[in-house]
Amino acid sequence: MIVCKFGGTSVGSAAAIRRLAGIVRARHERGERPLVVVSALSGVTDALVTLVRSTAVPEPAAALQAELGALVARHAAVAAELPGTDEALAWVRESAALLGRELERFLETTVPEPERDLALAHGELWSSRLIAAALAAEGLPAAWVDVRPLLATDDRFGQATPDQAELTARTRAAVLPQLDGPAARIPVTQGFVGSAPDGRTTTLGRGGSDFSAALLGAALDAERVEIWTDVNGLMTADPRIVPEARTLDVVSYEEAAELATFGAKVLHPATALPLANRGIPIVVLNSMRPEETGSTIALVSVLRQEGASPIRSIAWKKNVTVINIRTPRLLGTFGVLRRIFEAFERHEIVVDVLASSEVSVSLTVDGTSRLDVLKRDLARLGEVTVTPERAIVSVVGIGMRDTPGLAARIFAAVAPANVEMTSQGASAINLTFVVRQDDGPDIVRRLHREFFGTTLAAGGGA
Repeated sequence: MIVCKFGGTSVGSAAAIRRLAGIVRARHERGERPLVVVSALSGVTDALVTLVRSTAVPEPAAALQAELGALVARHAAVAAELPGTDEALAWVRESAALLGRELERFLETTVPEPERDLALAHGELWSSRLIAAALAAEGLPAAWVDVRPLLATDDRFGQATPDQAELTARTRAAVLPQLDGPAARIPVTQGFVGSAPDGRTTTLGRGGSDFSAALLGAALDAERVEIWTDVNGLMTADPRIVPEARTLDVVSYEEAAELATFGAKVLHPATALPLANRGIPIVVLNSMRPEETGSTIALVSVLRQEGASPIRSIAWKKNVTVINIRTPRLLGTFGVLRRIFEAFERHEIVVDVLASSEVSVSLTVDGTSRLDVLKRDLARLGEVTVTPERAIVSVVGIGMRDTPGLAARIFAAVAPANVEMTSQGASAINLTFVVRQDDGPDIVRRLHREFFGTTLAAGGGA
């Protein structure tokens, strides 16, 4: 069997859903027994986040209901072009009405985390209902499946951690019978959501639909996991910044994880983890151009260079904040780093890049939320400075740590922009550095020109 995961842009319109149906039909007719995992319609989760936040300000119930009504109208417009979805749309309307009444209870307050997760899960629940109905209307044996009873997690709402053993047992018991036998079905389910031990809805964090697909693929020992998106695969750079970027045909699990962590939005950073141990490949494909071969992420012993250097891809990540802690206690004193990271753990703030010297430590985090309380904690250890509006640039390649002169070539291409922080050594395949956010796109373009040239043939291999 295979898992086919479709992202927001791949389900964002009636035309996109019809393309999805064609892709699923082809796999079903080849006997590949697809399990379909879908995201919310593009933009819906962001709208739900805004809706939940709006309850904290003095907003009348009528305004909240109008915002929710606009989301229902979006789904109704899609359903109007998809025969056989009337019943599913009625379910969406009823679900939205219940959500509206629930959110009204929290007007002028902050929605508690469990209720927030439940609200945000509606995007995937709505889209999966419509898509299951659309597939059935196309003559495919589709069956809607609520993933929440299957995808067991802890109760860390907003960023829940899956219980792989429990979700494997539940998924095998519930899904395998649907995939096998003369009455085999095509299960259509949700990404991004799961359930806590007490049954309450949880979410896996933004972009978690890819992770969901990987977890389900690992649980079912899938032949492969397909990630359908709006680009041809993992590329030598973001094609929105570098139009001549080429597709990487084959990518290692380690490369994919590095690229996803440092800005490649094609995949959730954790996607490869459940699949790598089982040797299950991930294939990243373009739902708008399904004839393209895409990128295969797999166990790879030898990777071919994309050009004359070991560099294979350049990723960047914006909206980064640098935190610097300067404390003489670092010099010859044990336990200081532990205390620094304990502060980050208390406030549940994830660190991306770390660099240290004799008396200072520099770290990067996403955004600026919760930094005021973190800064107060860190100030007990030393002088703290916070610098927002920075970007991480990550250059990924083969054996970079052992290639003489490569770093000099990279930083020569970056000039005249200033590099404020660097990190290399923890991974043999990447060099990561921090720059001003405004400089990020130009730096990516200069690096791509340096290592791949300005004109590239279509396609390309890895």
